[in-house]
Amino acid sequence: MMVLIPMMDLEKYIKEDINMMGANYGRRKEDDIKFNLIPNWMEKLMTVCKYFLYIVPFLCCSIAMFFEGTNLGNSYMLTAVYCLSLLNLMRLTEK
Repeated sequence: MMVLIPMMDLEKYIKEDINMMGANYGRRKEDDIKFNLIPNWMEKLMTVCKYFLYIVPFLCCSIAMFFEGTNLGNSYMLTAVYCLSLLNLMRLTEK
């Protein structure tokens, strides 16, 4: 016949600690913490602006082809060049 010996309180706490070792009780892990200074809506807006800047030079060049040799055509070409240089600056600042 097996006799059950009551555990001492210390042994009980040790066993509970061993069983609960993997539990984190809702605490964040250190690698989950991310601080972002730019809000999410601003990142989405910047993505839309980037795509707009990719499309505008093609539109400006195609419009400038219709007004070839005039001041209006030259201004559209300069706008395309400005947009492309702005894209290069944005690409440099992201890195």
